[in-house]
Amino acid sequence: MFQGRELPLDLSELRGRTFVCVDQCQLCCLCQPELLGSEIPFFKKNFPERLMVRRTPHKHTALTLKKGGGPCAFLERGRCSVYPNRPHYCRQFPFHVYLGERAQVELDLSCRGVWMDRGEDATLLGLRLVEENRSTVVRGLQDSSEIYEQFRTNCQDAELELEPQRLRADLEAKMEHLADPFYLGRMLEMSVEDEEMSIPAAFQGDENSWEELRQAAMETSLESLNSMDPFSSPVYCDPQGRWNIFMSKDGELDRYVMGEEGDLERAQGIDPRKVPLLRPEGEGKKLFLDYLRMLNRRDSMLGHAYYLLDDLGYEDHLPNVYYGSIATAAVDLLWRSSLLAHVAGEGLRYDGVREGIIYYDMDRLDAPTIGAFI
Repeated sequence: MFQGRELPLDLSELRGRTFVCVDQCQLCCLCQPELLGSEIPFFKKNFPERLMVRRTPHKHTALTLKKGGGPCAFLERGRCSVYPNRPHYCRQFPFHVYLGERAQVELDLSCRGVWMDRGEDATLLGLRLVEENRSTVVRGLQDSSEIYEQFRTNCQDAELELEPQRLRADLEAKMEHLADPFYLGRMLEMSVEDEEMSIPAAFQGDENSWEELRQAAMETSLESLNSMDPFSSPVYCDPQGRWNIFMSKDGELDRYVMGEEGDLERAQGIDPRKVPLLRPEGEGKKLFLDYLRMLNRRDSMLGHAYYLLDDLGYEDHLPNVYYGSIATAAVDLLWRSSLLAHVAGEGLRYDGVREGIIYYDMDRLDAPTIGAFI
């Protein structure tokens, strides 16, 4: 389909960004890499005890993790002990190639190496990644194009309009309002109504309802942090390189710190009801809105809304699902940023919002979509 001609490729998320691997992160070492067929012989010959076969989401061979869910078994004293032979997926991090109706390279902003303003040009790295894996991208695009075509057919059968560019343009036109938690709350309310949603005009909330709004934001985030397995919970890699895991259970919140061997130590208990919902301010507000603009341009975010629409049986309006997804993401990010600021005793200026994005973005990229990441 795309062999021999130019790929439909979008690298816009990478423009103006750089990437350098920094020692105080090691976030990628918490990911369990799938091995390519060409990589299996090296590990099978030299480290057979560190290989395992996984059957989800498909059958594949991967490297083992310490304690069954901690960091990679090859992480030693903060360094990869097989760095020259590290798997392809380790080399690719933090770049993700999303395949929908086109190939779009997205950047995992949970990686601290993309916030350093030094290193290699991210656009060139993303382009090289696609070119080196062109045949895989072509095959994946063929599959994803068929899925998207079926989705369009399903929408047509359900008499649902499918105008993603209009949705994105309308949201961009009102983007400045999304830094106001009251406005986000109004978007969430409208998204669950029966009528087809339009982006609301400026919304002035009543300060008396602030606690109700904080409660809703807290519940949204606690649900995203709720996990019976700490190794499946979101991880926040702080500036000191510590892996923090906030676990929610029965309305309470505990912060654990994971060591290099995969051991968990409870660091503190937090009453989430005492976490104030903060407003981004100054450069923090600009960064918060820039991140939401990026989400509005991400094909994986649109694909997530498509996934939800399909899961709901095409009984909702796409604007309600899409705008509701964006508002939910914004509220989750806002409360997580407020949580980190509460722990650190800070506000939501630039550094505070950046830390919230570092905590949140990996989970955003893990959300289900109708397309696929390679």
